[in-house]
Amino acid sequence: MSEEIDLIKDKIKAKHSNDEKQLEAIFSLEKRLLIEAPAGYGKTNTMVSKIAYMLLTNQIPYPKKILALTFSVNAAYKIKRDVLNNVPIITDGSSYKTNVNEKIFVSNYHGFARRLLKRSGYKINNSFLEIDTFKSIDDKKMEELVGMISGLSIQEGELMSNFNKAVKNLSTKSINFLKDNFKTYNDIIITKVIPHKIIPYNAILTLALMLLKNDEVIRNFYKQLFTVILADEFQDTNILSYWLLSYLISDDSKLILLGDPLQRIYGFIGAIPDLFSTSEKQFSLSKIVLGINYRFNSNKEMLLLDNNLRRNAEKPFSPDITENARLKYIKLNNQENEAIYIVDLSLQLLKENPGKKIAILAKQRGYNINKIIDEFIKKSVPFFYSLFTDDDTEYINFNKACLQELNELLKINKTITKKIVNELQNKVQQKYKDDKSIFTESLLSLLKVFFSRLFLGSSFLSNDEKINLVREVFEYNGLKQYIEFVDSDIILSTVHGSKGLEWDFVILPDMEKSSFPGYLGLCKNCSIKGDCNLVINADNEKNFLEELSVFYVAVTRARKQIYFTSSEKQINYAGDEVDINDSCFLRLPGISFV
Repeated sequence: MSEEIDLIKDKIKAKHSNDEKQLEAIFSLEKRLLIEAPAGYGKTNTMVSKIAYMLLTNQIPYPKKILALTFSVNAAYKIKRDVLNNVPIITDGSSYKTNVNEKIFVSNYHGFARRLLKRSGYKINNSFLEIDTFKSIDDKKMEELVGMISGLSIQEGELMSNFNKAVKNLSTKSINFLKDNFKTYNDIIITKVIPHKIIPYNAILTLALMLLKNDEVIRNFYKQLFTVILADEFQDTNILSYWLLSYLISDDSKLILLGDPLQRIYGFIGAIPDLFSTSEKQFSLSKIVLGINYRFNSNKEMLLLDNNLRRNAEKPFSPDITENARLKYIKLNNQENEAIYIVDLSLQLLKENPGKKIAILAKQRGYNINKIIDEFIKKSVPFFYSLFTDDDTEYINFNKACLQELNELLKINKTITKKIVNELQNKVQQKYKDDKSIFTESLLSLLKVFFSRLFLGSSFLSNDEKINLVREVFEYNGLKQYIEFVDSDIILSTVHGSKGLEWDFVILPDMEKSSFPGYLGLCKNCSIKGDCNLVINADNEKNFLEELSVFYVAVTRARKQIYFTSSEKQINYAGDEVDINDSCFLRLPGISFV
């Protein structure tokens, strides 16, 4: 057996080009690991090989399992697919066999909590046996809750709304509020909301937490079943998910947390600040930092940019910079000419680099992005519109419409087939037949892409898993996660929508004051009123780091090159054209321009 393990280790070493830190993470026998992996450093490959190695060396004996949790449902199933694809490669030439499907359970936090409620929620209320038919809602607005749920008082709706706000706007005060009102919130959900077969997103987690906290049998079952717990994209974890994870960990659990603190860009929906340092102490984690940037390894300027942005994050007051990254930046005289330049640059890049793809990433939608869209249309240049945000009413309603049609179809047929999804697509298309907006056309295209991917790469999923995947994509407004599979050379996306994706070239427009960084994020309270030469101090450090994280995610979406553009003039909130400063991020230590 030792010879076969040596063979497996040799294959993994070759697969990872003997990368010292990746192999340290893969072969480590430490019970508690924190793997810090910046963008492009091989986190996903390391994670997949780590799981495969644990499976192949019998670190998860029958009937124990690995629980792999991540931020999105799409990412969760990608982990399982990658492990299934890699295990045969690693074991080729050996006699070792394992049934990966039986050994690993992957999900996002809500998906795991929903399964727990489906299995054991009858102890709270028998209705949970039919949780798959429940309507999931966001409980952020008291007025909507009271209007939707008969018998719910204004006070109860207000508490639910305040609970939601506390989850998303994390502070010591809000954490205390959540703890003090945890039982009351759950009581309202159980007595007033569940009878209507409605469940808020937060309640899926809080009710699962209640079961784990109060029922020792359930808690011990999961602790003993999942001897290894792996959490990916850990920096995006919110407080409810963190509590859920904590209840699953025993003294004997093997815990592996992966992510990058600099890519924490979901603070506005509750991602916990300083989570890596907090967890390192709480769970006694051994830390491994991956050290080689494979995405930019042969691109000096992009590698310098990556390093220098990380130095700015590590020491905002005085970053250790040894050499500037020399980047491509052009300033136009107005937003109309900026739009013309961006379209012309896109066409030039595609002509010079056939088969490559371009993303134009916006911090937020606005006048200039509309100008860029108009210019693409004017010049008949095809592009894919993906400027969806989590708060877009139209985007949320589209996902809800898809979920409603899915639930209706599943009442008749409990199997996900091509015929079923074709029928669903036809029903959704019929519903939106009179809406010819670019927004809706893109969503219909994304729906088609999603279902094509469902049958293209999901043979490893059972029928129940396929149903859960489809339902969770719609429930958690996850269609935008599939823009990476869109057949278009040019993508227009928000930075938040681009997280986890890559393109050959990325263009960042609107590199101006109050655009990038945003007005509310940093500029509103900035004391520099003149030339935007930002000085970091104790008052603005937190906001600076949050905006820097978004900037870092944006620039690291490029495989080959990043381009920055800005305008001398900007259309303000009143519709007037005004002079505007360049973004202070273009003047960060370690950045210069050719």
